[in-house]
Amino acid sequence: MIALGRAGILLPVTLGAATLLSGCLAPEEFNANINVAGYSYSVELDGRLADPRYVKALQDEQELPPHVDEKMKGQEAMAATMPGMKRFVYVGEGRFDLAMKLEGELSASSPAIGFPVTKSRSGNNFLTIDRQEDGLVVISTPVVPKQALADLNSIGLPATGTVTITVSGTVLEQNADEVAGQTYTWHRKSWEDRVYLTLDPGEN
Repeated sequence: MIALGRAGILLPVTLGAATLLSGCLAPEEFNANINVAGYSYSVELDGRLADPRYVKALQDEQELPPHVDEKMKGQEAMAATMPGMKRFVYVGEGRFDLAMKLEGELSASSPAIGFPVTKSRSGNNFLTIDRQEDGLVVISTPVVPKQALADLNSIGLPATGTVTITVSGTVLEQNADEVAGQTYTWHRKSWEDRVYLTLDPGEN
């Protein structure tokens, strides 16, 4: 989630892949099924991403730059090269549908995985699985900065989705809406809703 400043509300004339995939898109809908066993993980994720600046521009009936939709649609091919990306399709009005599926293992050399950027500990991800130095695993979504929260709420952009995490090991801390055995579920209803779970995987 980016921290949108007031100046960042205006629609940019050019949109690059780095901008689209690592800064300007907010997860309007975000669904995930996550399984963690030891340091092994499997993640299936789908949802809809929105560019808040585009949504705001439409609300304000701003004149959009020529061919802006073509520019945004042009990011599909580049996004398809990202690890685990199964679907990334521009659906209009500044929104993309995406689906990802990725599995692997957190190691000392690669201790974290994030989505959608997949770079370890990237501040631009809206979900991270992180192996800490003490061996614990933290699965979390970021706190939305106050300025970004105010902007998103002023635009009226919704935040929806369901995140389900199934683990083996000992859960030390979590803020799930529902717990059934070793499965934890969050129902996202606002931008302030966060996923947070700390796991002792029971491995040395």
